[in-house]
Amino acid sequence: MDAFIASLPLLVFLIGLPVLMQPAVRVAPVAWLLTIILAIFYYGFPAQVTLLAALQGAITGIFPIMYIPFGAIVVYNVLKTTGWMNKMQNAMSSLTCDRRAQALLIGFGFSAFLEGICGFGAPVAIPASILVGLGYDPIMAALVCLIANTGPVPFGSLAIPTDTLALTTQLDFMKLSQMTGRLMAPLAFIMSFATVFIMSGIKGMTGIMPAILITGISFSIVEFAVSNILGATLASILGALVCLGCLSVYLYNLKVDEYWIFPNEKNPGVCNTKNINFQELAMSWLPYILLTLLVIAVNLPSTRPIFAGKVPGSEWMLIKSYIYNPNKIYAFTWLQSPGTLMLIAGLISFKFMKIPFSEYTKQFSITFKQMLPAFITVACILSISEVMNMALPIVDAKTKMAVWVSGSGAAQPSMIAMMAKSLVATVDQQFMPFLSPLIGALGVFITGSNTSANALFGNLQALTAQGLGLSDILMASAGSAGASAGKMISPQSIVIAATAVGLLGKEGLIMRRTIKYALPYVIFLGFMVWLYSFVFPGLIP
Repeated sequence: MDAFIASLPLLVFLIGLPVLMQPAVRVAPVAWLLTIILAIFYYGFPAQVTLLAALQGAITGIFPIMYIPFGAIVVYNVLKTTGWMNKMQNAMSSLTCDRRAQALLIGFGFSAFLEGICGFGAPVAIPASILVGLGYDPIMAALVCLIANTGPVPFGSLAIPTDTLALTTQLDFMKLSQMTGRLMAPLAFIMSFATVFIMSGIKGMTGIMPAILITGISFSIVEFAVSNILGATLASILGALVCLGCLSVYLYNLKVDEYWIFPNEKNPGVCNTKNINFQELAMSWLPYILLTLLVIAVNLPSTRPIFAGKVPGSEWMLIKSYIYNPNKIYAFTWLQSPGTLMLIAGLISFKFMKIPFSEYTKQFSITFKQMLPAFITVACILSISEVMNMALPIVDAKTKMAVWVSGSGAAQPSMIAMMAKSLVATVDQQFMPFLSPLIGALGVFITGSNTSANALFGNLQALTAQGLGLSDILMASAGSAGASAGKMISPQSIVIAATAVGLLGKEGLIMRRTIKYALPYVIFLGFMVWLYSFVFPGLIP
């Protein structure tokens, strides 16, 4: 019974979002209020510690979590309003008239890049609208972008899903990055084939196999290498940049007289392509090239401790505060944050791009208003996560004294621990590797966000894994990887896609088409997780 009561805030999301179709900004505060009421009046947590835990979760939701996409979207909005984003898009769309190649370049590569820098709907909405402008049927444009935008999802928005997973589970960020990369790289490779298959079937894939292989291999290898060596932050961005570069060079040098087009579409014959201004194209990418260099620079073995405020004299780079738990101090390395680095990269780049500083500052307020619903939603979800993962007594590791105890003075397990205990009692160890990705997919189906799903279910995955004698790193990463499948069928993602291509009201039709790919995706991922668990456990970080 206690486990069921603990799951009620999650049921609010399950009913409020996909069933009642209410926006997340309305549902999340309701779930938050219910969590607070249950924690205090049903489970007996002291009101003060409950509210302080909720405060710490909400602050974490803003800094560092939402601050990262805020910086990315400020820069993106500047590029969009000044026309530089259009120059980037036009250059890519002029490389080929082959519909399959356009899907790989824009639906897969460019979508992965947008996922890496900003996420939050842009990786589906922008590429889908470009494809429609190029002559795609609207429903096909939506399907291509929903299916293609899977491989980079756990590393989206400068890896805030993985960062959130590490914060909520207290697991090692680098190990989560490595394990997630080992799961996502093979899946991304497979999805490059699915991107073309959904358009043309097996027969159409044979005519463009080199482009598919270049797309899948280049992205997957770089995503794997970066996530395992440098960390999650740049995995999607560098993977997308290399993928776009390799595929663009191949298409630019490809001499083809006929192009694959959709049935009943007029054959363009020999297309007039290759009209690209390379100087403008390079300049439009400058903020993201600088971002890559800055992220690497502050995360080198010699510089990382400095920017983390761990070296004498650099303490000012670290904001930290004891709020409610001496073993879980709130900390924010503001200068090392990808959000700050993105803003710095933009500030430097715009000088060379001749973009006035006034346009840059103008976008701060515009972006804040644009993202305010997301700020509220994520703050509520991280607050819920902090309260649901709180257990008593909280003991100071230094003094060994209890800081907070329950009203009766007895130990009080967390709400997530109760749910995990119920799962351990009912789920077989051999089945959990298949269930874990499904939980991740369900989390994104409910919330529309990998970040939110990891905040809600990440610790549940970790605690259940520990109870079943499985790797908590593997199961937490499997849930984050499974979230990519949830993106394909999430009502939020589908509404964004439908809006971008002018198909509002046709969301059900789109979902029926994407679910055919989401289910095999989750099953295949579950099989991979099972192999890691029981056949190749030495490959788990």
